[in-house]
Amino acid sequence: MDNLHSEIDAIRQRLGKKLLILGHHYQRDEIVAHTDMQGDSFQLSAAAAQNTDCETIIFCGVHFMAETADILANSPENLARRNGQRVDVILPDLDAGCSMAEMATRHEVEDCWNSLITLFDPKEIVPVTYVNSTAELKAFCGQHGGIACTSTNAHAVLHKALQQNSQKQRVLFFPDQHLGRNTAIKMGLPESQMALWNSNEPDFGGNSSEQIQNSRIILWNGYCCVHQKFVSGHIDEIRNMFPNIRVIVHPECRREVVEQADESGSTAFILKQITQSPAGSQWAVGTESRFVERLARQNPDKTIVNLSFQPSYCETMGRIELPKLADMLRSVESGLKQNIIRVNDPIAQDALHCLLRMLQAHS
Repeated sequence: MDNLHSEIDAIRQRLGKKLLILGHHYQRDEIVAHTDMQGDSFQLSAAAAQNTDCETIIFCGVHFMAETADILANSPENLARRNGQRVDVILPDLDAGCSMAEMATRHEVEDCWNSLITLFDPKEIVPVTYVNSTAELKAFCGQHGGIACTSTNAHAVLHKALQQNSQKQRVLFFPDQHLGRNTAIKMGLPESQMALWNSNEPDFGGNSSEQIQNSRIILWNGYCCVHQKFVSGHIDEIRNMFPNIRVIVHPECRREVVEQADESGSTAFILKQITQSPAGSQWAVGTESRFVERLARQNPDKTIVNLSFQPSYCETMGRIELPKLADMLRSVESGLKQNIIRVNDPIAQDALHCLLRMLQAHS
């Protein structure tokens, strides 16, 4: 293992600014150690959009993240800055996907959309996709005047979408029902004005036409396997053990978990809140366990524990291991790059509109 670390460091030094390695917060420690930047989906997307020096990005994340990086790094504006030279985006393991992203396909969303426009003028529906989705769904949003959001800017995006034209405005939010529901509730929207769309159910996703017509937000029946595991009973258990502990969770958790927690927010928000808290603080964190364990090591003056006694790891993030990262670096240095993620131009063009709206909503 030490030899691999040394080899990776040596190749990175030889490639210099031509190479950028991005790592999601949920990655293994040995991977994070070799990244130029760590962050959540939004932070890494922004880094891909802004970097103009590198020729290759190795994205230690999952497939939709590498797609997003490819679209943003190779936007027409960035290509013009580099005189047409593309940045190759590499995913160390092509099987590193996201189960949430796979819960909504372009075909299923189009079927949903076609059903909705039998009830409403298309101009009265704004499609909003969580950034944890395929490039094809971002392209769908781009084509229909929609936008992507992250857990960081979901509130701003939903607020703007609902106010876009009139009080009749509705949002179709996919693929994560929990982020959509929790954000809407924080905005003061009652759950009676939300409908859950199940693509496997007949009619209007298992709803009556009246239920859909009374809804301001139509939620897709998707979820994150990591955050779905947390239940309100975990909060009761941890508070019994640590009476003074503060509970902070990701908004991809179930509604009852978010409402029972002291705070909720994106991975970046969780990192900031805990890092800036005073020494002696006690935190139970409801999100991916590698990230929580790293936070505990980085903040030894605080008590930081997983919300659940059974750690919740993102298995697909864990597919990226040190030997795979080393293999990708060797391929880059040899000029025979492997595992390049490239989004087809027509899809990339439409998805770019959606992503740029997302970045603007965050600024």
